[in-house]
Amino acid sequence: MTSSSLRSLFADLRLSLRLGSTARAAAPAVREAVQRVSHDDDRHTITHFSRLLSRHGHSHAALEWNSRESQERRFAALADVGLGAGDTLLDVGCGIGDLVAWLERAGLALDYTGVDLTPLMVETAQARFPDRAFLQGCLLNGVALPRPRFDWVVASGIFAHRRDRPDAYMRAMIEAMLAIADKGVAVNSLSLKAEYAHRWTLYHADPDTTLAWARERVPRAVLREDYDPNDFTLYLYKSEEAARGLRWAP
Repeated sequence: MTSSSLRSLFADLRLSLRLGSTARAAAPAVREAVQRVSHDDDRHTITHFSRLLSRHGHSHAALEWNSRESQERRFAALADVGLGAGDTLLDVGCGIGDLVAWLERAGLALDYTGVDLTPLMVETAQARFPDRAFLQGCLLNGVALPRPRFDWVVASGIFAHRRDRPDAYMRAMIEAMLAIADKGVAVNSLSLKAEYAHRWTLYHADPDTTLAWARERVPRAVLREDYDPNDFTLYLYKSEEAARGLRWAP
């Protein structure tokens, strides 16, 4: 066996040990996805959430939310950006498609597409919602989306595990989302205003600094902090007309 073959074998073994029993069957796909990305944070995301999905299955815990209720509070805040029937929507970091289920219960019939970095998440989401489009990849690295533009692009909980220059990553991702959004973008993040935020290991963004940055890039940006003391949502509108769809009163 060649040295490169040995390295590949040991890499597979290490990956298998890091994943749960369910995910081990999909270790080759996970390993392939890990090899396609160049950043350690992306590798961590793929292996970490593959393990959580294996452990928790179709649960909010697979996405590392404290409760289903806290996850869905964030969904409701994102939807208040102005999502309307018939709109096209791209869900960045879609996980196992929980936003689809929430939208259906809320009676919001949208043309939905989800994208996620973790192959097992995408596979699970597609099995749950076979009539929806789910893609594996990252906006920053290029992904073959079914259309070049969407009315809205949203993201929930995708910044927390970023360790390397998280502020720059967050802003680069929002820029990539804005580039393909016709009406606007909505994102959320853990907040630096949260109690003991500096002691936590997850990334907490500064909401006020992020809002000031957003206001330099779009005609209207709105900060929302009323739904969770540890979190904030940012609405970025491409036009004042789109901003009139905001369903939340500051």
